[in-house]
Amino acid sequence: MAFLAVLTADGGVPLFTRTSGEVTSKLPFAAVGSLNGVHMFTRLRNGELKRAVTPEEKIIWREYHKRLVLILITKNDACSDCHMSNLLDNIFAGMAMLIGLDQLLKPGEVMKLQKALVICHPLVDCFLKQLDKEKGNIGDLTRTTDCLLTTDTHLLQDCLNQFLDVADSLYGCLLIKGKVAVASKEWWLLTNQEQNLIYFYVNSLPKVLSRDILIYLPTSSPQNSNRLITLNLLRDVEMCVLCSSEPPLSLLEEEAPKIWKCCFDALKVVTSLHPRNFPISIELDPNIICLLLINTETSQSLCSSVQLSSFASRSKSASAPDLFRQQMALRTLYKLVVGTYFKNKDSEMDKKLQADNTCSSFDYGDIDFGNCQPLEYYIYLEENKCYVISEQPYQLYICYNTEIPNYALRSISHKTLKLLTEKNLFPQT
Repeated sequence: MAFLAVLTADGGVPLFTRTSGEVTSKLPFAAVGSLNGVHMFTRLRNGELKRAVTPEEKIIWREYHKRLVLILITKNDACSDCHMSNLLDNIFAGMAMLIGLDQLLKPGEVMKLQKALVICHPLVDCFLKQLDKEKGNIGDLTRTTDCLLTTDTHLLQDCLNQFLDVADSLYGCLLIKGKVAVASKEWWLLTNQEQNLIYFYVNSLPKVLSRDILIYLPTSSPQNSNRLITLNLLRDVEMCVLCSSEPPLSLLEEEAPKIWKCCFDALKVVTSLHPRNFPISIELDPNIICLLLINTETSQSLCSSVQLSSFASRSKSASAPDLFRQQMALRTLYKLVVGTYFKNKDSEMDKKLQADNTCSSFDYGDIDFGNCQPLEYYIYLEENKCYVISEQPYQLYICYNTEIPNYALRSISHKTLKLLTEKNLFPQT
């Protein structure tokens, strides 16, 4: 569950509130005012209020450019606060992407800002839900790009490059089930946060054949808007292109089928990999339920529901494990480890998209192991045995069933890491 309130920092005027999960009603205006009043009281006395914790809930305050205050109430999950900090940074950056940082921070004109921020509600709701039941993406939490690993990249890359020539653009990617299958070299030059904002915004919108949307790139191009063109090629297959005022959308709609026609069969095959999201030729241990593989150098990740795919391939009537619960298990495992044993990433974040006066313990995890850094981690969750490996440049998070013996966890995890990385299947950056 989550409750979010966005207010002006000087007057405490609510710009909008959003809820998700078990929260069925909005917090009363008086309660929101009290929460903001506590924060303002602390600030006026040269203090800084970061959070308040009860046995059941956690309240987070974040201030941006002394202009906006974001208040987030969530369940107290006993995990590091860095994940809530990351969530609020994403929400602020999302608002900057859709209406522009200048308009977001412009003093006065509160009513105008309230109306402008309505366009941000679908993206904010998407971030607050924390779970994508259909696509299973996790990049909002890990600050990585969700990828679909496949061997059929050359044909897809060629078609993408041909289409970008028609669009007179250098920036484009192909999304399959909301995950990047291939992208142009220039696309990878966008910050990871900008990429994720685009992916999650596209995934949060209603399904249509094409879109032509004006967005701002909060880091790469905060002053000038860009056209975000999306074209639906097949079901769950979407192309994203950043371009200038030309060419018109009608021309791109006409040219897309001509260029991509030769690889429609390949697209169908790649789409069928979901929710496994890597080639079926790679056989993993049957005790593995789901896993998360992160390449820390390229900020790319693979989120896979392995057992769900195997159930689906054997029988449509089989009682497949629930995808929602697998996502929950992976997210819980990641939040327990990162910020507690592994430090949250901080070096690549754009400072103007972070809250004022960030502190290490709150935003990145309070970790000091000296010269002894943990490289592997084991935990027994409610329904899974879990194992984590940090072996540069990779991090691997695996959820097993409870039947696997403890002595086998380490060897199987290392074997799995080797199988998934030896062919270097992540999209080329």
